[in-house]
Amino acid sequence: MSESLENVYREHRQGLFSFALSIAGCPQLAEDAIQIAFAKLHRNDVIARSASSNGEVVAYVFRSVRNSAIDLQRSDQRQKKLSESLFAEYRLREHPSTPPEQLLTKERDGLLRDAIDQLSESDREAIVLKLFAGLTFDQAGKVAKTSPKTIATRYRRALDKLENHLKGQL
Repeated sequence: MSESLENVYREHRQGLFSFALSIAGCPQLAEDAIQIAFAKLHRNDVIARSASSNGEVVAYVFRSVRNSAIDLQRSDQRQKKLSESLFAEYRLREHPSTPPEQLLTKERDGLLRDAIDQLSESDREAIVLKLFAGLTFDQAGKVAKTSPKTIATRYRRALDKLENHLKGQL
């Protein structure tokens, strides 16, 4: 990392963190935003040097952290919405009538959501496309730009992982 970037980090790390936290709303996302921004700045050292020559390196770093925090926050929101929407259809079908049944349904959905979140991206994609979207392996393969056999393998592997993860919990 260039010396000017190191200096900006040393002098402004608390301010950068507070700024990223105000956007991302989560300490982990704020830290990730700073890490991502500085990694990009380091890779694009030419840009950082031109900002440094203009004397605007601090503002440039804060803008980079801001952009990274916004991207991460949006991505986190999309992930939460996707995760929540996966279960909406099933909640509508079941209509648990008593409070204990509603609590059990909510707890089961949470366990399943957590288990799905722990799958690799390709396995999660196969599960979502096949189970929740109702696509055939052929259709899912086209969406994922891979063969239907690969989707089928990922789907079976994901089901096995989910079964092992949820054993004794449901």
